[in-house]
Amino acid sequence: MTARIEHPCLIAGTVEARGHQLDALRKCLAQPTLVVLPTGQGKTAIAWMAIAQTLHESGKAIMVAPTNPLIEQHFQDLKEVLSIDESEIIKVSGNQNWQKREGMMQNARVVVATPQVIRNDTQRGSLSLDDYALIVFDEAHHATGNQAMAQVGDLFLDSTGPKRILACTASPGWRIQAIDEVIKRLGIERIHNLRSNDPLLLPYVQGLEITEIRTEVPDETRALAKPLEELLLQYLERLSRLGFIPVKGLVGMRILMESQNRISLAIKRGNPQAYNAAKINADAIRLHNLLSLLLSQGPLTAMKSLTRMEEESRKGSRTQARLIANPLIQNLMSQLHTLRLPNPKLKEVKQLISQTFKTNPQARLIVFTNYRDTMEVIHDGLLEIKNSRPTKFFGQAKKKGSGMSQKEQLARLQSFRDGEFNILIATSVGEEGLDVPSADLVIFHEPVASEIRTIQRRGRTARHREGRVVVLVAEGTRDEGVRHSAQAREEKMHKSLARAARNLRGKHILETLEERLQHFSVENGGDSLKAATWMMNEVERLAPQLKDVEEIEAPANQITAAPKQMKNDVKPQQLRPRAQTSIDSFLPPPVEETPTTSLEGDWSQPILDGNRGEK
Repeated sequence: MTARIEHPCLIAGTVEARGHQLDALRKCLAQPTLVVLPTGQGKTAIAWMAIAQTLHESGKAIMVAPTNPLIEQHFQDLKEVLSIDESEIIKVSGNQNWQKREGMMQNARVVVATPQVIRNDTQRGSLSLDDYALIVFDEAHHATGNQAMAQVGDLFLDSTGPKRILACTASPGWRIQAIDEVIKRLGIERIHNLRSNDPLLLPYVQGLEITEIRTEVPDETRALAKPLEELLLQYLERLSRLGFIPVKGLVGMRILMESQNRISLAIKRGNPQAYNAAKINADAIRLHNLLSLLLSQGPLTAMKSLTRMEEESRKGSRTQARLIANPLIQNLMSQLHTLRLPNPKLKEVKQLISQTFKTNPQARLIVFTNYRDTMEVIHDGLLEIKNSRPTKFFGQAKKKGSGMSQKEQLARLQSFRDGEFNILIATSVGEEGLDVPSADLVIFHEPVASEIRTIQRRGRTARHREGRVVVLVAEGTRDEGVRHSAQAREEKMHKSLARAARNLRGKHILETLEERLQHFSVENGGDSLKAATWMMNEVERLAPQLKDVEEIEAPANQITAAPKQMKNDVKPQQLRPRAQTSIDSFLPPPVEETPTTSLEGDWSQPILDGNRGEK
């Protein structure tokens, strides 16, 4: 029988008891805490318990999340687990008049909102953060730079009164600078970070099989790409002669973006050659994007991008007209129109899905892709499969381009849950936080360089049962570099988190489990135990597996044995090679290749998640 959490402000039987969640909770109740757990391992349940304890102490709580669909999800979940009157739990959005929001929030005990709403209402003076004892930041990796979540963190830290802060994410980023900024902007004093192989997590982690399938780019497609590569090389040689690219030969997008920055600085200095270089560099970036689409995504996606380029050129934009008028581009469009070139990735996707339905007709599947055009191609291809009921799931419209409304997104997800559709073809909007129903198979149509997005995508399966992830990699294309980059960055993320956690140890408050969890108990098979006692039992049960898990303080009335002393005093330097500074030095360094990225806001780039230039 599953153990359940009991608390005066939680509905009995709604929250499963897990040792690692109680460990994170007691830290959060003591001081501002960043919780980093794999997707699907219960970060939200920690937030529920923190909110419940705050309500029990007569405090009020705010929960912020970056998107409206996530707000709706948290709002519905809180109504199902909190024992207070549902009218005291509200969600507010920018679609409501601010005067209406002001009245709603005055009477509520729990507010769920996007950070933009909280920031705007606080700056307007219609909301006082002094009134709130707890704030929960969901998907806390957004708390950097000028993002609204970071600004809400600044405002909350400036408010008065006793404060609790809980920040949750599965992937805070790999750069120590980014993690440090999240820590600073949200006032974090402690990090609770567990990997999927941690002993405290192992009882709850479902089996996840990750497979990489490599596809060959057809010779016909390579032949089409060859003239484009030669044209790109001409652009690069001209930029090199002008002194804006320091290397010769074909280069990646990183070099082109660095060149763009140099050109911008040269224009500011009045360099007359820089204006011509800017045109060449812009064309090189567009051509690089087109090549990547052709080789990695396939001819159909490339054709859709070229068609959009042609439409924009007819509207009078000189920039796009310059490239589309090139005879090589015109010839490519003609051949893509007339030739029926094979698409190895689409073929692989169709085979994987057909095999899955043969073994499990009730299976649910998710296909992720970066590009709206590719999403359309996959959707049309899957309509040919027997028993296949695919549907598209993408982002809301911003400025130019079409998109799904919030209402449409929620309805589409519900249709997937209800079985009306059994395949969800999603762009990045389906990656983060949303309770996209768990899938038996998740397919990455292409790898993503971001360790954040990789972790989020992977978490769409194996939440409640075993799942499988397949990553498609086109050989000899940007896919290979992107795949290596994501793996390297994920490993670096955990090292950066460990470093950040060490830097915060001086701020740790030593408290007992009983002190922080005194209002929580665990019901298990008819028996009720204090949460602290149950948690220590869990640690003892898992003790044979424990290695480097952060030490958990014992209750005040528990006597612990002193650590055994070594007979001889041996300095640490005598126990390791001179060049080894830590245990991490035994590990081989991960190989990272810089991924290709597209030009921000460029008219000709593929539509990512329904928006031009959105990452």
